Amino acid sequence: MLEVRGDVVRVGLEASSEVVVEGLVAEGPLALDGATTWMSNGFHSWSQTGALVIGALPTDETLFAALAETGDTEVLRDGTALSWELTVVGGGSRALLVGAIDSARFRPWTQVGRGDAGLMLRAGSGGVDRVSVASGETVWGEPFRVAFGDVEPLLRDHAAALPARASAASAEAGWNSWYELWDGVDEAAVRANAAAARTLLAPRAGTDTLRVVVDDGWQQAWGDWLPNDRFPSGLDGLATDLRADGFEMGVWLAPLLVAEGSDVATAHPDWLVEGASYLHAKNGTMRVLDVTHPDAAAHLRATIERIVGWGYGLLKIDFLFAGTFEGGRVEDVTGMEAYHRALSIIREAAGEDTLLLTVGAPGLASLPYSDSWRVGGDIALEPFGAGWPWIPNQARTLAARWPYCARVLCDADPPILREPLTREEVETGAWVVAFAGGALFLSDDLRALDAARVDWLPAEVVTLSLGGEPALPEDYLPASPPRRLSHAIGDQVSRGGASTHVVPTTWRAPDGTRYALNVTEAEINVEGVPVPPRAVRPLP
Repeated sequence: MLEVRGDVVRVGLEASSEVVVEGLVAEGPLALDGATTWMSNGFHSWSQTGALVIGALPTDETLFAALAETGDTEVLRDGTALSWELTVVGGGSRALLVGAIDSARFRPWTQVGRGDAGLMLRAGSGGVDRVSVASGETVWGEPFRVAFGDVEPLLRDHAAALPARASAASAEAGWNSWYELWDGVDEAAVRANAAAARTLLAPRAGTDTLRVVVDDGWQQAWGDWLPNDRFPSGLDGLATDLRADGFEMGVWLAPLLVAEGSDVATAHPDWLVEGASYLHAKNGTMRVLDVTHPDAAAHLRATIERIVGWGYGLLKIDFLFAGTFEGGRVEDVTGMEAYHRALSIIREAAGEDTLLLTVGAPGLASLPYSDSWRVGGDIALEPFGAGWPWIPNQARTLAARWPYCARVLCDADPPILREPLTREEVETGAWVVAFAGGALFLSDDLRALDAARVDWLPAEVVTLSLGGEPALPEDYLPASPPRRLSHAIGDQVSRGGASTHVVPTTWRAPDGTRYALNVTEAEINVEGVPVPPRAVRPLP
């Protein structure tokens, strides 16, 4: 059955006998003159996202393989199989937006492609989820908004329809330990970098209060969220001292993952989702906490309460996508139902005044709990260090996910200042952060950084980064989209650092100022303004 209420559509099934439903799909031909391009959204923060040429409708085999992806293969997706949660189709005089406004039980997705009958559209809920339905009961898929019109009004209307937390959080400035110290961070480095950030960043940001975030590496093990011996003062002692010096504190954790050899996994194997795991590239196999187990839920709640009690007013909660994995749980719920359960526990335990930055997280399901959402992938990777290819990747993802960033502070990761990035590349990376409008953090080891590089941050970048609103990509659907999404690792390895990403060129800041972004290797001319390679220039 099909239910239509205004511009919201959902598919339902009334069971005539007991049945297990894995997914619900509505499909049919799409009449959209001139359509050439569609937006393909990845499942969570890091997943490749961007505009594509409309190609052949993928086979069912390809679709189901994409629906079942849970690990790094999904992150490095080429985007052709489906778009999670949201798509925009256009290229002609009008565009079509199809976007889910809930994901309470199923993972929503869309497909656009050309079949024997012409252009086809599918909107689905689930595909690997399993919901038992008794005879006479009705099960509903997730609700989708379906609207035609010009792209900008479609994006703004969809943003307004997304469920989101009524957060009073404002964009913050500070320092995060991850992007040069990695998981070797220690207490001395945090203290020294906090002091350096006050000298180098605070005057530029116009604030005496910076946020210092201790990232991965402080814990005894994933799942055992207690400080290791590189933090002799404990995280509580560190927070006490830095807060007395006028800093606000934040800390990273992956609350839904448990290392196989951790104390928690060893002592409580019944707390873990049966058949669900994530293979971390460096730290090995991780198991998933079953938040439907009462004792595991109590453990999660106590962990969050303890860390907040140490003096940490921001929790950077990472690898959240693992909470959506299907598997054997104490309660018969889908992965998405378990995800909502987990984030509800975390939010309640953290309290309303604690900021939650959700990372590696599906956007739609995270919005009701998040003060800030990591909009894209990492801006540097430990095996490669800093480099240009990650900047276009971030810009492409930020552009595609504009409706989410209009509803929650979007964290586009820090501008990286150190070598080998050139001044133009540093400035362009900073502009991408500014276009997100959600934060301005440094993440180089400031003890080793040439302080003059901090002066490369344009004053306008600082203002926009802390403005709390995203810039709008005016060419949201680029005129010449690719057939497949590229990724930064491929560009770094096989392209020598040159980007193959197709990224919107013109961006409009909330104050109306317009900028041209060039991520290519050749100078371009935008409205009479020459824009060098890997650069941003203001437009008249």
